[in-house]
Amino acid sequence: QVAALGRSLAQERGRSLAAGGALRALEIAVGGARARVGGACRARDRACERLRQQQEAGQLLWAELEAARAARAEVELRAQEAESQRRAREAELERLRQAVAAAQHARRRAERERDDVAAHVPHPPSPT
Repeated sequence: QVAALGRSLAQERGRSLAAGGALRALEIAVGGARARVGGACRARDRACERLRQQQEAGQLLWAELEAARAARAEVELRAQEAESQRRAREAELERLRQAVAAAQHARRRAERERDDVAAHVPHPPSPT
């Protein structure tokens, strides 16, 4: 009976050692899992920060794009205004050219009329 109790005690010690080993293995596994979870959380935090920075950069780029579009629209408007002024000046210049041509024509006609009248008016005899 003592031998049986000794065997039983040895078996119990074996089970206890095995359970202790299993418990230690579980503790190691839990520690490893916690470390992996911690690493994953840090990686997630870094990814969230990169995403935030990229979103901020995207917003800045969007604002720059909007400013560039507004500047382009303003430049296009000024170009249209300049083109309109150019056309108006060109039209005014053409009107002036026509007025100059008409004035020259009228001057030549007046000179011809003067010359015709002068040709028909008797000249006083020259004193000799």
